[in-house]
Amino acid sequence: MKIRSFLILALLANNALAQNGNKKEHANMDPVVPANLVPPAPVLSPADALKTFQLAPGFVIEPFATEPLVEKPTSLDFDPAGRAWVVEMIGYMMDLDGKDEKVPQGRIVVLEDTDGDSKADKRTVFLDKIHLPRTVAVFPDGILFIDDENLNWIKRDGLKPVGSPSIAAPGFIEAGNVEHKVNGLMRNLDNWMYNAKSGKRVRRDGEKWLVESTPFRGQWGISHDNYGRLYHNNNSTFLFGDYLAPNLLAGNPGVNLKVSDASQLGPNDTYPSRVSPGVNRAYIAKANGYSSDTLDPKSFKLLLTTASAGPVIYRGTNFPKEWQGRGFTPESVANLVKAIQIDEKTGKLSGSHPLGKTEFLTSTDERFRPVNMANAPDGSLLILDLYHGIIQDRFFMTSYLRQQYASRKLDGPAMGQGRIWRVRATNGKLEKVQDLGALDATALVKMLAHPNGWNRDMAQRILVDRKDLSAVPLLEKLAGIADFPLAQIHALWTLEGLGKLSAAAIDSALKAKDPKVAVSALWAAGKLSAAELTKLESTLVSFSPANDEQRIYLARVLGPIGSAAAFAKLQALLTEHEKVPFLAAAAFSGLDNHENAFKAASAGKITDKNFLKWLDDGAKKSSGPAISGGGLAGEHLASFNRGKAHYAGAAACFGCHGAAGEGVTNLGPPLDESEYVNGPPERLVKILLHGLSGPITVAGVQYKPSADMPGLMQNPTLKDSDIADIATYIRHEWSNKSPQIPADLITKMRKDTAARTGRPYTAKELEK
Repeated sequence: MKIRSFLILALLANNALAQNGNKKEHANMDPVVPANLVPPAPVLSPADALKTFQLAPGFVIEPFATEPLVEKPTSLDFDPAGRAWVVEMIGYMMDLDGKDEKVPQGRIVVLEDTDGDSKADKRTVFLDKIHLPRTVAVFPDGILFIDDENLNWIKRDGLKPVGSPSIAAPGFIEAGNVEHKVNGLMRNLDNWMYNAKSGKRVRRDGEKWLVESTPFRGQWGISHDNYGRLYHNNNSTFLFGDYLAPNLLAGNPGVNLKVSDASQLGPNDTYPSRVSPGVNRAYIAKANGYSSDTLDPKSFKLLLTTASAGPVIYRGTNFPKEWQGRGFTPESVANLVKAIQIDEKTGKLSGSHPLGKTEFLTSTDERFRPVNMANAPDGSLLILDLYHGIIQDRFFMTSYLRQQYASRKLDGPAMGQGRIWRVRATNGKLEKVQDLGALDATALVKMLAHPNGWNRDMAQRILVDRKDLSAVPLLEKLAGIADFPLAQIHALWTLEGLGKLSAAAIDSALKAKDPKVAVSALWAAGKLSAAELTKLESTLVSFSPANDEQRIYLARVLGPIGSAAAFAKLQALLTEHEKVPFLAAAAFSGLDNHENAFKAASAGKITDKNFLKWLDDGAKKSSGPAISGGGLAGEHLASFNRGKAHYAGAAACFGCHGAAGEGVTNLGPPLDESEYVNGPPERLVKILLHGLSGPITVAGVQYKPSADMPGLMQNPTLKDSDIADIATYIRHEWSNKSPQIPADLITKMRKDTAARTGRPYTAKELEK
């Protein structure tokens, strides 16, 4: 059997596309799972697919929409009437070679439940001929959507498009393959839309779209909790959670703090209900001569997640109380959905698996491809099932996986399938879905206190989109009613979205019983105009934080006031609570353009050397961050600019190292101020050519990437001169100021290290 498999792989090796994900050092790709244990993978009807599910006790899964109503769904957004606007990624991996992937054939469709049975029964194609669409955000007069190239806007009249799509924000999408492109457009509590695989957020301002930088997050899918904290992941990590509100630590652009508040939530163990031969590198096994196992050598099931997709934080009313606030992440290769319990303490979120070694949902159907999830208007949970045999993009597919797909005919049919499943608690009540868009301002303000998170979010969204200023007096009153803490929070941010947030509303919310309301009020205070914020000075200076979380947010908002009293309060926080995580970073973030004034006012009472360095560096750059490529000229500048394009383009370095070289948790260490970047050129070239296998210590901090960094010599589109440009770019971008690297050094090092045949270096090898 092994000889036959080897011959098949040898034949497939002649196909260039089959080689895209291969590694030269992975010579043994023998299948690990015995052939007699691998079941067939036929296309199942929705009724038969239901029989393959194993679900946690107390829950039931049922179809919300199946083919022909929906095909290859990847994400959705709801409108105020509860209609689902679904993105269909038609064109994704139509065959093993990704044929016709460049042909625009995706769609955005609207699914409706017209008979009130909680299932979609009507389909309207709103827009078609889209190139690999991935996400949509619905507005009263149009939709914002992301395709493979751009962030787009098109007006609408009901369910009919008006005119043609236009680019909403040029340059919003970085280059990269389909697995590494921006997706999300999730509207958060703070009225910004956040994205995965991106360091940008977007917000509407009349007919314009505002784009700002935000910490780089995730790979596919993004979610938020009741307090506006963001949750994201990457393919090999089920879930990350940000402890702090987005951009809280990003207020001072003069210094890259290199501080991350994201924590991995729980382990990445998987417990599928079927063997897992269809994993890209399932051949990595001790039995095949490797140092580790991708699959359990006894059960032949995937050990650790390798295809985590769009997560969601459950905020509905249908599930039992203990499920409120838990995370759910689909795993599309292992055909399952993971449940994650989320807990918090000062400075960190943590996670665990509430069901132990049992998953929330598994399937024995290999074509079940859960790729995204959503809270539904009725309080249940929706699972978007691509229902497609091929789940690995051609750029990363190995010869091994190609043979796996072909052997079970998973490469067809290419079109026609797709499901959206609904999970509900057997004893839970479903909310009656109503058209919130038909409500007046008074009813919408009341809706901000609804127990179902979908209703609260939608009510805020409608009021903000309408610019309904008649709601302002009611919102200001609601901000001070302590019996409804979540409504207080939404009232504040609805006022912010309307441009009517006031010091008075913040002041009343700071008196709330629930400490989370005060946290959100302090966060929102940072959005006030300078004049309005000054009115809060006495309140903030006299405010007594109930916990360390409030201290962090208070420290952030005191700096912009810039008064002696505010500086004194801030100095006291820093000296009396110096061990509180993120406190110093939050304080510095709020001191933009006030660094020297605060340092003088504190009169030597601040002894934290790192914080003092931040102040000095921030004062030097108070006019803004350094100009990219500043100080360079001639060929050095030209090489820098070419490398910058490759960094965000063909090499896609930003996906693992961040747009600002800050590093991405579990994916890649920082490049900014890295000794591996600024040190000996030969060492950097070795890494760029052959890759790196962690762990690695950068600037005294150890990083453990979940996968090896691939060498650029394996990328046939990059010449030696291109790699030299990338090296030159990262050595003179951000805080780095190191010399240019010439192309002939790349050529020389390629020849000198040819014997490695693409085997990644380890940090220990590079130290020699």
